[in-house]
Amino acid sequence: MYIEKRILSIKDTQRISISVSIILLFLFIVLLFAFWNIQVLKCDYYKTLAIKNIYREIEIKAQRGLIVDRKNNIIAENRLNFSLFLIKKSIKDFEKTIKFINLVTNIDKEKILNKINKYKRYPGSYSIPIKKNLPLDKVIYVKSRFDEFPEFKIAIEPTRLYPYKSIGSHILGYMGEITLKELNRKKYGTYNLGENIGKSGIEKQYEEYLRGVNGVQIVLKDNLGRIQKVLSEKTPKIGKKIVLTIDWDIQEYIEEIFKDYIGSVGVVDLGTGGIIAIVSKPNFKPESFSSFLDRDEWNELINNPNKPLTNKFIQGLYAPGSVFKIVMALAGLQEKVINTSTVVNCYGSVKIYGRTFHCWNTSGHGPMNLYNGVKNSCNVFFYTLGKKLDIDIIAKYAKMLGLGSQTNIGLPNEKLGLIPTKSWKLKHLHQKWFPGETISVSIGGGMLSVTPAQVLLMISTVALRGNMPQLHIVKRIEKNEKVVSTFKPIFKHVPIKKKNFEILIEGLFRAVNDEGTGRAAKVKGLDICGKTGTQPIISKENPNYERLIKIYRFKAHSWFASFAPRKHPEIAVVVFVEHGGDAGAIAAPIAAKIYKKIFE
Repeated sequence: MYIEKRILSIKDTQRISISVSIILLFLFIVLLFAFWNIQVLKCDYYKTLAIKNIYREIEIKAQRGLIVDRKNNIIAENRLNFSLFLIKKSIKDFEKTIKFINLVTNIDKEKILNKINKYKRYPGSYSIPIKKNLPLDKVIYVKSRFDEFPEFKIAIEPTRLYPYKSIGSHILGYMGEITLKELNRKKYGTYNLGENIGKSGIEKQYEEYLRGVNGVQIVLKDNLGRIQKVLSEKTPKIGKKIVLTIDWDIQEYIEEIFKDYIGSVGVVDLGTGGIIAIVSKPNFKPESFSSFLDRDEWNELINNPNKPLTNKFIQGLYAPGSVFKIVMALAGLQEKVINTSTVVNCYGSVKIYGRTFHCWNTSGHGPMNLYNGVKNSCNVFFYTLGKKLDIDIIAKYAKMLGLGSQTNIGLPNEKLGLIPTKSWKLKHLHQKWFPGETISVSIGGGMLSVTPAQVLLMISTVALRGNMPQLHIVKRIEKNEKVVSTFKPIFKHVPIKKKNFEILIEGLFRAVNDEGTGRAAKVKGLDICGKTGTQPIISKENPNYERLIKIYRFKAHSWFASFAPRKHPEIAVVVFVEHGGDAGAIAAPIAAKIYKKIFE
């Protein structure tokens, strides 16, 4: 059987030829248009893509500014560390990637997923920070697996280094990764998720000065992504240097002698108002926050009943106890309800408004004038004075001396405290003020709450006979070794007669140098003036008082507010010990050691 051969006519051949020509022409036009589109219409677009394939912008992280003490000792600096980043778009096998991260960093799967999920709105090419301060052996291991895991990137970045570990931690603060909530704030508008910012202390308060300006490198890469050439580079700029008023030698010394206590110590230079030392115990290691802080470690810090992350100097709120008698004495003198001739007989207690109020000396002090009332911290003398003064008058003088207000020392999140008034109680508790409450306030109890920073400001104002210094912790700010900002000492006059300060100071001098309650603070040749304050946690009227005060949490708080020398004062010191017990036996001797160290 044969297939019949068909002979095409000339007309058929022409028709086929025309059809093929049309198809070829159409294809040519399509190709020509595509070529025109790529080469002409979208030239810039594809050129940009091509450039992106061979050129890369690499951000160079800037170093933060240094923090130094008044003697230019470096107390916060930078070191280079290896950081591990993940680029989502390059992931081949997600589960395998997660397992690899766990292997390298020891971070559990849930935490890894949470971290990646935080960046879900960011483009796939964004570098997600997985682990900072990666050990060198891990860096080598990751780099050896780049072919298998191209989604990982190792970068060298500056990270914060605190050479003195936990010393001064509440002054310096700590760094941490910026949160989504913080990113929404205007002040952080130029930041990206994954960047570190100051979270507390100087690191937070002076973030805008400490933060440097990142640089950038334009590099040429080959088809395997390897850098062939650096085409241009914009050098990063280090942040500004913060020079503190702190004397690190004194800071270290106080940290050592206060290491077994919970509480706070503050020391100020009365010539300028510059803070010499701030100690808050317990403290923490700021460097722990520079890398990935485990949730268990974080929970341990925030759930610690002794609150290591709280700067007790500006955030601890406590009843001032007998140091408040400083306010009472000045108020009484200025309002002319007492004078140096006023005498009150102390029999160990006194009945006022039908209620018995006890002195700490149950045997009584006998006849007390103002000098000896301050020297012996006689409660009965000040109960009697409290009966003569309205609570609003007392509040006026307390606030005049710096209590119940922020000191604006230059550290974040400072607490206000509370100096109660009639209107305050009516507004917040919907109750009227009772005269008996004033009696409790007159010895530093009741609703009163202050910070150690406020007490330091108060005793400084007394030392300077009514010239209130602006407490501050930053001396100056420098850029490239040039001063860009400096703090000039500021003093504000308090409208209390100088002679009334002198009367009070005589009592404070006797308290330390004439066998008063602060005698343990006496240092030969220094003429220290001071006031103790032992603030009970439970009332003596409690039937279990004697048993309970032997338990730590029921022991009284211990205060000692002081300055030296009496004439031409140079230094003021406040010591506060939580549940320290007798202030004369605990807080006063600590102050004595500090004065010896400073004036040695």
